[in-house]
Amino acid sequence: MDVNTKRVAVIGAGVSGLVAIKSCLEEGLEPVCFERHDQPGGLWYYTSEPRPGQVAALYRSIITNQSKELLGFSDFRFSKEDPLYPGHEQVYEYLKEYMNVFDLEKYIKYNRRVVKVSPSEDHHVSGKWTVQVHNTESDDVETDTFDGVMMCSGGFGDIYIPKIPGMKDFKGTTLHANLYREPSPYRGKRVIVVGASHTAGELSCELGRHQCAKVYMSVRNGTIVVSRLTKSGLPYGMTVTSRAALTSVSGWRDRFDAEHFVSGGGHPTDRFGLKAKDPTKPISVMVNGDMQTCIAAGQVTVIPEISKFTTNGVILSDGRVLDDIDVVIFATGYTIDYKTLEGIQMFDRNGVLTLYKYIVPVDLEHPSLVIVGALETFIPSTWNTLELQAQWGARVLNGRLRLPNKNKMKSDIYSRPTLTNHYKVLECTLYQDELARDIGLLPSVWKLLFTDPRLAYAYFFGPAVGPWYRLQGSASWNGARDAILNTWENTLYPLNPTPKPRETWKSFIWRNKRDVLIISMIGFGLILASQLCQVNQRFVPTQGWLKTYPFY
Repeated sequence: MDVNTKRVAVIGAGVSGLVAIKSCLEEGLEPVCFERHDQPGGLWYYTSEPRPGQVAALYRSIITNQSKELLGFSDFRFSKEDPLYPGHEQVYEYLKEYMNVFDLEKYIKYNRRVVKVSPSEDHHVSGKWTVQVHNTESDDVETDTFDGVMMCSGGFGDIYIPKIPGMKDFKGTTLHANLYREPSPYRGKRVIVVGASHTAGELSCELGRHQCAKVYMSVRNGTIVVSRLTKSGLPYGMTVTSRAALTSVSGWRDRFDAEHFVSGGGHPTDRFGLKAKDPTKPISVMVNGDMQTCIAAGQVTVIPEISKFTTNGVILSDGRVLDDIDVVIFATGYTIDYKTLEGIQMFDRNGVLTLYKYIVPVDLEHPSLVIVGALETFIPSTWNTLELQAQWGARVLNGRLRLPNKNKMKSDIYSRPTLTNHYKVLECTLYQDELARDIGLLPSVWKLLFTDPRLAYAYFFGPAVGPWYRLQGSASWNGARDAILNTWENTLYPLNPTPKPRETWKSFIWRNKRDVLIISMIGFGLILASQLCQVNQRFVPTQGWLKTYPFY
């Protein structure tokens, strides 16, 4: 690297850290990554016991909530032979291969626990940061100065367990779900799983199927249960959250009505005790295809929230008492906490996370620190979002992307869904497009309509997969177009690997005749609108869906 190249400290070598290293290299920065453990991959490196300092962890049977085509990186795809929803073994091997293909490991320093990140002595002038690191092998403390910092240690700052009266007097076992690995230790026991999201559902079903004496799932305010597959057997995220489904044009969103994919294919949640008791309060989302069946089979019983512990059981909010409870597992998530950042204001007085575009702390004196992955779950494609955050952040660090003034950034923060220090899920497709547009990676639909109509069709009606953001720009990928057009083939291949005849243009148009007709009408309308703009400058189509979904 050139002596004038900016050095960037990347904190963590999980998914966020790996894409941050690669983004730094693409933007001409020199990354130095500090990983507290001896392996990359973050939480995707499965261990039977938690590693020192580890917060979030996996259980043995976990599979991804997002299908492989939505999960995969923009220029490195899962193979078509991989399962539609991979387990942790396949995911970890995929991450290792990604790291090897792009030669990222040489930038990682293992067994380095970052103790403190603080402004350097000349930070006021230089914007640099001092990073203090504990070498857990030699027990030495190392200090270095960097031009920029990318915090990639994840949004799982600490476990969250609600404070419930009487918990200290409970004679049974209480634990957070990050300590759960498999059901065998709980066989024959009476177990309560507290929570209403993905992990709570998966653990409840697994325990209920493996000879526990009784399994309860304690839900505070209901949950929306989303099956991984739609009624037609397709991954829900690839159909429901296409760009067409996310706009209000001609009722497109109605075509993808949630009843087609939530609650295991339309089962009413109130019949299973999962309906929200108070619709004004936050409601959880649970990706789970087995929940209703387990409830119907008596393997899982849904109960309201726990109001108090007794010495051998719990009292529920509806007054019922459950005795002889052996284990209570809190699948209640995590809090956002970056303890290593010294003197950085991350939350306002109301506890709202003050990150511009969920990436840059708004009160920085210099834009030389970015956060990648403060929100660990974006639907439908978490990793693509992390990748774009890293690319966007790297542009900020090398000065190619200029930030607006603080007032504009604060206004932007409060115009978005506000986030506190508790882990939360956000829909991300339009957010991804926004980041990509900022750094010149979002393709022009106008251009595609005239130069590549099939790709234009896939852009609007197909899944919002990562390769869309590799069609152009300095780090474009020659295989992006083929990856986009082969998305469905790679998705469905592991379900039925029997070779299928290649589709012709005529059969493609006939199979999608309704969509082709509508997109043609949309294209004609856009052309007409542009002509009207030229004739009458007073008419500027920036309202409604054109503003929501720009076509430039």
